[in-house]
Amino acid sequence: MTGFLRFMPVTLAFAGLAALAVVVAGGATNPVAALALPVLLLAVLLLFAQPFLGALALAVFSHLDAIEKLLFGFLPTSAFKLIAAGTALMILLQAVRLRDSIHAWQRNPVTVCAVTFTMMAAVCLVGADNRTLALDAVTTLISLGLLFTIVMVLADTRAKVEILVWTLVATSLVSSLILLAEIALGTTLVAQSEAATTARTAEGFQRSSGGSDYNPTTAASMLLAGVAFALVHMLATPRLRRTMLAVVVLGTAAIVLSFARSAFVAYGVVVILLVWRHRRSRFLPVAMILAGVGVIAAIPFIPAEYFERLGSIFGDGSGRDWTLGRRMTYNLIGVDLFLKNPLFGVGPGNFIHHFTDPDYRYLPGRTLLGRELHNMYLSVLVQYGLLGALPFFAMLGYAFACVRNVCRNPADDRMHAMALALAYGFGAYLMASLFLPNEYTKYTWLLPALCAALDRVNTRELAR
Repeated sequence: MTGFLRFMPVTLAFAGLAALAVVVAGGATNPVAALALPVLLLAVLLLFAQPFLGALALAVFSHLDAIEKLLFGFLPTSAFKLIAAGTALMILLQAVRLRDSIHAWQRNPVTVCAVTFTMMAAVCLVGADNRTLALDAVTTLISLGLLFTIVMVLADTRAKVEILVWTLVATSLVSSLILLAEIALGTTLVAQSEAATTARTAEGFQRSSGGSDYNPTTAASMLLAGVAFALVHMLATPRLRRTMLAVVVLGTAAIVLSFARSAFVAYGVVVILLVWRHRRSRFLPVAMILAGVGVIAAIPFIPAEYFERLGSIFGDGSGRDWTLGRRMTYNLIGVDLFLKNPLFGVGPGNFIHHFTDPDYRYLPGRTLLGRELHNMYLSVLVQYGLLGALPFFAMLGYAFACVRNVCRNPADDRMHAMALALAYGFGAYLMASLFLPNEYTKYTWLLPALCAALDRVNTRELAR
């Protein structure tokens, strides 16, 4: 009876909201609005009952944002932001119950670095020439920090962490299937953004972002994280091996057909590291033969433009793809801007503003439209200077140290396989980010949160 009375105010409050929703929906002339109100109320009830569902939805839509927009495009604002705000509110309302997780989040070095970086972003904003771009970048960082916080606080058990990590694999599988279907049909099925729907190679091949609304190259880096995880997990344990093999085969095909050279290079490094790791295994020769046969069998299905695109990496002399030279120009401009502003940088999001500076007009590949610096690490240095970049790099470093710590001292074999696969997936993503402006990509903040959460859960299980 006491427990019932304790929840009576909440029950009455939601009953009142339900009655209000029915009245408003009944009087609404817009059928979409009439349907959305009860659905919104149901979502609030679910979040109140289990806030972790909010973290799960954010993990799914971090990659499959095109599907999110397809489903919830009628909303006046992003569904991702609404879910993040609603989940954060539920954390505040249940702060007493979640106090141990909140305290653990506060004390974690990864959190300290993430918060410090966000604070430094506000400091660097003061010296930015273009305040509009700077404010947009800082606003994005705050929303990414909210994603990081939600995952860190709510992923407080082994089961929850594993669900979120497996989400990386599931979303990679879904995105792979969408990408392969779009290539086969020659059309766009879910993506809506200009970056995702207008991307073409220098050879004229229409690229696909799969289930993401990011540009195809950025989407491929997120896809790579899930595929690398599946590959390592498949080799580390027989658990779910057939499922992981299916993800690897489909995901590898999708990475190839994404025409993302950065993902190809990072994937190649992962494969080389795995061959070295398993060099003494008696199954390695057989595995390499089977992989070689698979590659040879797949060659007839790979567009000829793909080999031309890869050839541009090694300078085949065709001269058709000038994007690599253009990206070198981005880096040259970035180095010059960093040397001129070494401590606080040019300001959040302001590389685009300085890229069009007349001083750089003679550099090859420089355009009249602002471009992002395709190197996450140099990009952060340019925007935030040494004082701002150090906590960002420390966040990534501490996160990787967390997952390495679990690899070296796991609670059990299952935890070891999970940590090892996550380490390779995270590492592959960080390698791909050498060629991409990923500092404002959701995975750059989701993956460190998962690494830190896995380490916290592993430490707790070892203490039992």
